[in-house]
Amino acid sequence: MNSRYLYRIALIILFFSTTVVAVDRKKNNNAELVKSIQQRVNYLASDELEGRGVSTEGLNKAAEYIAKHFKAIGLSVDSYNGTPFQPFEITTDIELGPEPDNYLHLIGPVNDQGKREVTELTMDFEFNPLAIGATGKFETGVVFAGYGIEAPDLKYDEFAGLNVKDKVVVVVRKEPQQNDPKSGFDGIKSSRHATFQSKVSNAYQRGAAAVIIINDAGEPARYLSGLKHALSQYSAQLKALTSTFEEIESPTEEEIKKHKQALREAVNNISDTVSELNGDGDAILSFNGAGTSLNRKSMPVFFARRSSIDPMIVSAFGKSLAQIEAEVDKTLVPITGEIKGWSIKGSASLIQQKANVKNVIGVLEGKGNLKNETVVVGAHYDHLGYGGTGSLAPWTMDIHNGADDNSSGTTGMMEIASIIASSDEKNRRRVVFIAFSAEERGLIGSAHYVNNPLFKLENTVAMVNLDMIGKLTDDKLIVTGTGTSDIWNPLLDDYNKQYAFDITRQPEGTGPSDHQSFYFKDIPVVHLFTGLHEFYHRPSDDPEIVNFDGMVKVIQLAADITKFLQTSETRPNFKKAEKKRNVTNTGGIRPYFGSIPDYASNANGLALTGVSLNGPADKAGLKAKDVVTAINEYKIGGIEDFDSALRKFKAGDKVKVTILRGNKKLTVEVILGEPR
Repeated sequence: MNSRYLYRIALIILFFSTTVVAVDRKKNNNAELVKSIQQRVNYLASDELEGRGVSTEGLNKAAEYIAKHFKAIGLSVDSYNGTPFQPFEITTDIELGPEPDNYLHLIGPVNDQGKREVTELTMDFEFNPLAIGATGKFETGVVFAGYGIEAPDLKYDEFAGLNVKDKVVVVVRKEPQQNDPKSGFDGIKSSRHATFQSKVSNAYQRGAAAVIIINDAGEPARYLSGLKHALSQYSAQLKALTSTFEEIESPTEEEIKKHKQALREAVNNISDTVSELNGDGDAILSFNGAGTSLNRKSMPVFFARRSSIDPMIVSAFGKSLAQIEAEVDKTLVPITGEIKGWSIKGSASLIQQKANVKNVIGVLEGKGNLKNETVVVGAHYDHLGYGGTGSLAPWTMDIHNGADDNSSGTTGMMEIASIIASSDEKNRRRVVFIAFSAEERGLIGSAHYVNNPLFKLENTVAMVNLDMIGKLTDDKLIVTGTGTSDIWNPLLDDYNKQYAFDITRQPEGTGPSDHQSFYFKDIPVVHLFTGLHEFYHRPSDDPEIVNFDGMVKVIQLAADITKFLQTSETRPNFKKAEKKRNVTNTGGIRPYFGSIPDYASNANGLALTGVSLNGPADKAGLKAKDVVTAINEYKIGGIEDFDSALRKFKAGDKVKVTILRGNKKLTVEVILGEPR
């Protein structure tokens, strides 16, 4: 063998041995990363953290856990009074105020003795205030608005010619022709006109002082039927409890105790149900029975028994509620009007429950000529707690652990921080790692940060967002924001040669995650997301469903992007990029306005966090932080009123929109677009 041949053999052996070592090292590194992210996801999505709901101690534990990691890897964690916590307050719930502050008094016409008879309704039996309304007091006249429906597309308007301003408006639940499959109101299914929000909003927009909702004629029978079904279930449960216990030969004291408790509960359920079955079925809704509204700041809403309101209707119309409903079913002609001679005095006290929450922020300072510029890497760490608002399993109070949403993204952000923290580049930008809170409540944490930034936003060059990166399937990755800068697509092309993702690129900077808050501040954004799934916003979103190997790939790609942003001499440019919508055959009827609500605002009206590029609102000059208070003559107290008001118009209509811009009241003309 000649020496040249031996030399070639040696090179080949060296190449393969080096490659094997490199591959083994990569495998080891990946294995370590998988182990690390598994541990983090398992903890963040554990029952101990109570689903990281905004009012749980578990959310605070998560914040401390993230802060501890930031400190351990050498990030600066003293930006807020020596801590990494940027605090803010949010409204979490609404509770009923003191009983004396909640009352409803019906004041009848003058009688033969020259006096007016006052009937004081009993709370929890004859009436309840509803959380869908607001705090307020009133004493004023009354109008009956039928079902409270305005449906111009069906040529049915119960507010036509009816002056409800500063009056109490009485409306009936549901809608006409409920049992007619051919009804224009979506047949035997309830249409949007049957919703509580729609009825309340119609009254609010016209300046009503208060709303009283009563059951429709068919509800008592439906309610009693439901009670009968419940009674049969409770009886079967009692029988099962008895037979199961009898099978235990020698029950322990603890088993006897639990059995007695279960028997008491079953017997109490049966007793309560039998008691209700002896009633007329005209049950009133509970305080939360119609939902809640955190936006509207005025106009109380109540639910009352039909029997309490019927005498007023008979005196005004000469016919009962049942007769009116039957007649409207036949003719589909509204029967509405003032209830002359009657007035109502009432009060509702609703108390907004607040919670103190916090963003968690760790800072890796920059160096050299790039040190004054900032890159943000973010992920929200809150979830739904024990369910409730936002849950797709509203019937349960089980812990919603949110392993994918968003323990995965939070873990990814923490791992990227570990990778970037070891950077020794002489010229590098500052990297700010943020775990946002209250994202599930409407991007509130990120909105708070961009309105109260730690570092100037004009020097923030880009934002990388990780939300739900734990369910990679068939290597399919969704990347949003690719149109917000010219750098994103070439960068993804380059890095994807290594990772081989099947990437869906969405150019828009808007979307239901925290990158949107930065986009509206003219900052390039990119959001990594592995897609929705059947466990989303359900108690089943547990660590068992997470693809940890897939998470490694997504995290490594995000880390590569972050390294590039940290060290690139060229600052990314910013471009407006809105979602292109295909509106053909959507079936929608609400004309397009082109605004984006600010759910973090406590303004009396609809506050805007931004407007869609070249949309009707943008063309009319509306801006972020404007508060819409009216569209034509219709008052706007929140998103429900805004949606309802727009449905009264059609594409091409010119509407006068009243806004508050700072302390100035302005009116602008908006030409509404085609439905989207």
